[in-house]
Amino acid sequence: MRAIPLLGLLALAACATTAGFDARMQALVGASEGDLVQAVGIPEADFTTPDGRRFLQYERLGSRSPQPAPSIGFGVGGFGWRGGVGTGIGIGTTFPAYTPPPECRVTFEMRGGRVATYSRSGTGCVAVPPD
Repeated sequence: MRAIPLLGLLALAACATTAGFDARMQALVGASEGDLVQAVGIPEADFTTPDGRRFLQYERLGSRSPQPAPSIGFGVGGFGWRGGVGTGIGIGTTFPAYTPPPECRVTFEMRGGRVATYSRSGTGCVAVPPD
């Protein structure tokens, strides 16, 4: 019976979390700008403040998979071959054709061509921790 709690812990360990996201972003601190772009793509914004600080902003990092939504349904069947009628109630999960991903905005501060720090905002900033 010890296997069941262990399986539960392994399942939880594989879940995407904000701590996993932070671990992935922290691994980029110190990376060159080229390595950052290779790892996460081209930024949506690149701006420099009047005092010379430079920032690269990404709008859609983090979990991007569609999230299932719980649903409850009720159905009424037609008349059967021998005159029967059916009804039913069910609980299930839906997978919509398109669900916009949760928002996740990440801004990297660049100093001397390298990532100095990062900040994140939004509920979609989750990831599985790096290996």
